[in-house]
Amino acid sequence: MNRILIVDDDVIIRIALSKLLKKDGYNTKLVGTGKLAISALESFRPQLVLLDFELPDMNGFEILKRIKQIDKSIIVIMITSFADVRKAVEAMKMGAYNFFSKPFDKTEILSVVKKALSIPKKSESLPINISEMMGTSKPLQGVLKDIERVSDKDITVFLEGETGTGKELFARMIHQKSPRKDKPFIAVDCGAIPESLFESELFGHKKGAFTGATEDKKGKFELADGGTLFLDEINSLPMNMQPKFLRALQENEIQRLGDEHSKKINVRIIAASNNNINEDVRIGIFREDLFYRIHEFKIDLPNLKQRKDDIPIIAKYFLKEISADYKKIVTHFSPVAMKTLSGYSWPGNIRELKNVIKSAVLLCDEDKIEIEHLVLKNVRKLDEENKDDDLSNVLYSFTEKEMIEKALRKTKYNKTEAAKLLGISRSKFYHLLEKFNIS
Repeated sequence: MNRILIVDDDVIIRIALSKLLKKDGYNTKLVGTGKLAISALESFRPQLVLLDFELPDMNGFEILKRIKQIDKSIIVIMITSFADVRKAVEAMKMGAYNFFSKPFDKTEILSVVKKALSIPKKSESLPINISEMMGTSKPLQGVLKDIERVSDKDITVFLEGETGTGKELFARMIHQKSPRKDKPFIAVDCGAIPESLFESELFGHKKGAFTGATEDKKGKFELADGGTLFLDEINSLPMNMQPKFLRALQENEIQRLGDEHSKKINVRIIAASNNNINEDVRIGIFREDLFYRIHEFKIDLPNLKQRKDDIPIIAKYFLKEISADYKKIVTHFSPVAMKTLSGYSWPGNIRELKNVIKSAVLLCDEDKIEIEHLVLKNVRKLDEENKDDDLSNVLYSFTEKEMIEKALRKTKYNKTEAAKLLGISRSKFYHLLEKFNIS
């Protein structure tokens, strides 16, 4: 029976949702604060969380972040009021699966919950079609050649690239092409783990090892045994953990927190960083011996600005995937919208592109993404080669103006609500109205 945690400070809503879900065969637990929700993750172990944005002690973003730090596989669906739809979209960018607006539609709730729980976990054995989802540019081909060289060699690989360049995707590719492809692939974001939890997360713990350790828990090394352990932001590993981590790599064994005995493991390590880890070694916050141990083979990942030719291919792939997820029939981009995507500098790389397309699909009511649907945070940030291009400047100005007009239409010309929808202050919104001569 699937377990669903309902987190809402309104007891009437909690009970109503619980009754609805129990009738459909789900096991539910109800809590009214963020602190109780975090505690229930360990004791109740839900597969899905229905999470209200406004709680007495914590906001929805904080709780969502904590949930994903503890277990990225937990599905989170946000509960929000109509006025907070903008927040819900931001939450989806942070990993939330979907959101409901109050008042609820019972049929919609059951349908979305059923669909969310029926989606299989990402299978590491599924082949990744690079030409369909990533493109064919020369910089990408260089990365693929390196992956072919190293995949079947059981050595540590280090991926270095800016945030959002697809480090986990390339790590999965290496795993899929390796002899370990039928074994687990476990991904860990070291930057998201609180320092006090590192040892338990990586090596596991025994029951009673610390307050709150109510049962034995396997760490990421054990979960990846026989397969691949991908450690993103490895430079976030605390100094006091680095000797134990290095020993695990050298001796192929780990020791759970609170355990007297060691356990042999067989894990391939793929590590990654978006910073220059050489500098961390130089200033003494990353051990030099560990640095060399994880650098047996290094692959530099290009940013999206270096892969301009791939943007239309990636954008079309994401549009197809996201439209299916949101049950919307959005099939293509207008020429102007695609030109805008291709001309933008993408400081957030592939991750930012995906988030922009998510927002566009949510805002689009037709089958075509237009420029007015593109929410580009850095609308002034053009590529150097386009900085004197009058057409490019017109396009970005047009994007901003169209988003303001779209927000006004969505809120029936309520300027306060339109400003909230765009996530800007009222004074900023009125300034933009005057700037673009919108009455």
